[in-house]
Amino acid sequence: MFWISLILVSLFLFLYWLWPKKNRLNQNRVLHSYNLSQSHTTEPISKMVESVVYFQAGESKLEHHQILKLKEWMSPYLNQNLDSVLLVGSADRSGNLAKNRKLVKERIQNIRQVLLSLGIDSQVLQSESLEPIFGRTAEERKLFRSVGIKLSISE
Repeated sequence: MFWISLILVSLFLFLYWLWPKKNRLNQNRVLHSYNLSQSHTTEPISKMVESVVYFQAGESKLEHHQILKLKEWMSPYLNQNLDSVLLVGSADRSGNLAKNRKLVKERIQNIRQVLLSLGIDSQVLQSESLEPIFGRTAEERKLFRSVGIKLSISE
């Protein structure tokens, strides 16, 4: 009987702790007030463009048609002012975890080499490696074996 009452009381306290408080909401509103009378800023507007390169399981090398496709996709943006190029690599979780982490880094490095060969400045290239992601189906795992390319272009 003691354990049941202890569980019920702790459950009540846990739910009370999770329940949103009205005071917290009012404090957040005050913190996020905006000054609408501020003058127009002169910061350049940047545009984001994204693409994804997919890899076969256990592979980190780009196939010839993938390199051509990447160069074709990048060609309109080469003459524009690139603020940053972010490479986000991921892998599926099937197989050895250490090998998957290494594959992510190799995939990013291969994409980086192609972009450098196109004349993109190495100063604007940034990379981020995600931890291998669990996919329930073969299609999900295929989508996770990829490197996302995000271009930030100032206009």
